[in-house]
Amino acid sequence: MIRLSQGSVAPVVTTLQILLRRHRPHAQIKSDGQFGSKTKGAAVGFQNQHGLDPDGIVGRFTWTQAMSVSNLLTIDVVDGTDPSLVALEAADIVAAGGDPIVVFGMSGGVDFVMNQIAGRARGPESIALLRFHGHGNRGQQNLTGGDLNGAPHLASVSDGNFNQVQGSLQRISRLFIAFGCVQLLGCSVGGGPKGASLVQKLANVWGVPVTAGIFDQLGGGGNTFKFEGPTVTGFPGGGNLSTWSSKVEASHGNVTMAT
Repeated sequence: MIRLSQGSVAPVVTTLQILLRRHRPHAQIKSDGQFGSKTKGAAVGFQNQHGLDPDGIVGRFTWTQAMSVSNLLTIDVVDGTDPSLVALEAADIVAAGGDPIVVFGMSGGVDFVMNQIAGRARGPESIALLRFHGHGNRGQQNLTGGDLNGAPHLASVSDGNFNQVQGSLQRISRLFIAFGCVQLLGCSVGGGPKGASLVQKLANVWGVPVTAGIFDQLGGGGNTFKFEGPTVTGFPGGGNLSTWSSKVEASHGNVTMAT
């Protein structure tokens, strides 16, 4: 359901690093969002601890084990109005052991999707990673809209309609673990001033980093689970990957779990 390896740089790497610190064999690594040689070594240690292939790459089985021992969730939402997204992205998630929330074209879809996410959560601070798969445009991620042209009313989250949907979005804010993150995987969602504005607004509401791709994104196969090209990330209250990582490590990275 994910692929992180040496050279990866993203908030989700910080999520991983804190989990590697908290759970056996309790790696002594810095949480900085950069997957370097020490993080690879920590991943190998975790894999050995749990009988996994010790390749130092965090893919389906290692990430699933990290979710299991931490009792945290990865949730995927797929806009199924476009049949290709069901055939490619939803199918890929299922094949990787996931159970995506697949939704279809409807007005008021933002509110519906937030309710679906809340229904999947295990209570407060239970979501480590939330991903949205669907069409997009600069400053807009479709949730239940299918094609961008003629999309139903409030079927997307955008910089333009943010004030209208903010109340619905706030419903899931308490469900994120503080060192979790969100990924908007639609095309060009992070592009331009509207894209940067959207991810910052979402980060402020949800209290976790929100990342989006700047250019077009591919779908299907390994592309389902990663960004193509540069991204933009909003961090709660502003800041950057380094400052946010240091903050959440200080508050959550020094907890030693028995698992």
